[in-house]
Amino acid sequence: MLSGKRRILYHAVADVIFLVHLSLVLFVILGWLIPGLYYIFLAVLVLVFLADIFLGYCPLTPMEFNIRKKLNPDRTYDTSCLAHYMRAMFGKKPRAQTAEPKTFLKKHSFKLSLIGLFIV
Repeated sequence: MLSGKRRILYHAVADVIFLVHLSLVLFVILGWLIPGLYYIFLAVLVLVFLADIFLGYCPLTPMEFNIRKKLNPDRTYDTSCLAHYMRAMFGKKPRAQTAEPKTFLKKHSFKLSLIGLFIV
């Protein structure tokens, strides 16, 4: 059991990670609209894309969910931060974890197709 001060600290850190994650998502979606930040936008976009290809997830998601799991061990979380909060917003439970992980080509076939179209 966590002490009161430690619970407050964990909750604050988890909220900060969530806010950083949310701002990163918004920047990836809307960053191209700000001409002065175009090169930063491209760098962030490449980093997000590489993290997804090599890790298969955003590193901020397990960081936040692990801290929140320490606060409430009975709570279940989705594999994706966006999916988890969208499902929570609409009152749905997190999806069940699949036992069989996707292979690289199954997971990224759509992205690889987009890269091919972009190159052409």
